[in-house]
Amino acid sequence: MGKILVVDDNPSILKYVEDILEGSDREITSCGDGISARDAFRASNFDLVISDLAMPGIDGFELITEIRAMDPDVPIIIITGVGGVDEAVMAIKKGASDFVIKPFQHQEFRVKVEKNLEYYNLKKEVERLKRECGDRDGQAIVVGSSQIMKRLVSNIRQVARSNASIVIYGESGTGKELIAKSIHRESDRRDRPFLPIDCSALTETIIESELFGHVKGAFTGADRAKKGLLEEADGGTVFLDEIGNLNWQTQSKLLRFLQEREVKPVGSSKVTKVNVRIISATNANLRKEIETGKFREDLFYRLSGIELNVPPLRDRLEDLPYLAEHFIRKYARDLGKETAFIDGEAIEILMKRAWNGNVRELEHLIEHAIVVETHERVTAATILRILPERAENVAGNGSPSIDAPRTDLGEVVASFEKGHILKVIDLAGNNRARAARMLGISRSVLYEKLKKHGIE
Repeated sequence: MGKILVVDDNPSILKYVEDILEGSDREITSCGDGISARDAFRASNFDLVISDLAMPGIDGFELITEIRAMDPDVPIIIITGVGGVDEAVMAIKKGASDFVIKPFQHQEFRVKVEKNLEYYNLKKEVERLKRECGDRDGQAIVVGSSQIMKRLVSNIRQVARSNASIVIYGESGTGKELIAKSIHRESDRRDRPFLPIDCSALTETIIESELFGHVKGAFTGADRAKKGLLEEADGGTVFLDEIGNLNWQTQSKLLRFLQEREVKPVGSSKVTKVNVRIISATNANLRKEIETGKFREDLFYRLSGIELNVPPLRDRLEDLPYLAEHFIRKYARDLGKETAFIDGEAIEILMKRAWNGNVRELEHLIEHAIVVETHERVTAATILRILPERAENVAGNGSPSIDAPRTDLGEVVASFEKGHILKVIDLAGNNRARAARMLGISRSVLYEKLKKHGIE
């Protein structure tokens, strides 16, 4: 299956191409001019574009340029007449992938279509596999093996396929921006910009300018024209963090944008059409904000085509050992401590905290531990040295908070310890003595742990 956009101002050529592709399990969209083709491409995702060059309004050359601005990779096959080889070469230089010369044979045309679709699908598969390799390239990664996070990751992959607006709910520090980045990476917009903005951190004038841009002299200090994020991110995603803090005037302007998909800079009468996906996030209850008159109900329904909830860390404590290991790797690389690790006793201490600051608090603590620890091993003593002694951040009597999942602490820590020992043994080339040194324990202690975990 593949979606193909066919563009030609000659109805007979359109019909001819449609007849050739009929029965090939392809979804065909036909347009009679470049303008309608451009708009169709903005509104949907295509796997192949087939276009004539000589058309009224936007010709094939300009259409190539506009499509390439929206999608650098989608294959474009140009149709040209006899004697139009020079034009075809020029089109290739502008970004076309291939060309056919009229009159062309059915088989020749089908081969070119299949070849370009196969190449594009292969490229998308390579990108998918790269994303599944996690954060080796420093990109966004969602860490967790708990059922609640597995469901969230599954939801991310599903919603990424659509262009619907999304609202992400979650407490401060749960990683809402990371979820938004993951959605962007899983989507067909991944090669276009992902631009975040914190709606709570900017004044009314500045946030409007940041989103929509401004012309020179639009307000005090506007000494030059500036494009807004919505225009800069054309073809990509804009992430509106803490959307509940957006002022009423900017809410109204954002609503108009979502209705018309047009950007009008501050101080300008000119509008520009853009294709941007909006992902918002908030730690507030927007429905209550509507009841109190702080948030527009019509904007809420425009923004919340899809709603996702990110759980607090206390509700997925079984993920904590893996999050800790992830952050250890992240910060250890920067400090040249490639074999750094966190031991089981340190994990036990971390598992007993309430984590009011959620994943962000855990990340900052691990970063601190890696910096202050002179050895490769982050121990319970390391954690205790840097932990703030705040009673309010300990759940009850030193166990997980009442809202936490019913997780057996011993089982979680044992599972983490076993997995880490196996990794270190593998890293040590199956040399147990070297593995013990890397773990910072004696060989006898290592053998006791191997026996305890049933490792031969």
